[in-house]
Amino acid sequence: MHVQPQCAEQVCAQLEQLPGVEVHAVTTDGRLIVTVEIGDDLEMTRAFEQLGAIPGVHATTLVYHHSEKLDDESPAKKESKP
Repeated sequence: MHVQPQCAEQVCAQLEQLPGVEVHAVTTDGRLIVTVEIGDDLEMTRAFEQLGAIPGVHATTLVYHHSEKLDDESPAKKESKP
């Protein structure tokens, strides 16, 4: 994300209130490294809309996107079956 440098602290505070959002780094010129872990593509779209609507945010850029369907069982449970 790119935010107004003078707004970075307030933006980070708002981001920390959103479920699945984590701020990893903030630079002095207003660049933020943020991850969003959320259910599906529709929820991701809504999350990006929320991020972009925060006052002081110039831009949000998707750098990496990964999505997979999770089975009901964890891989560890599957490996332990005979």
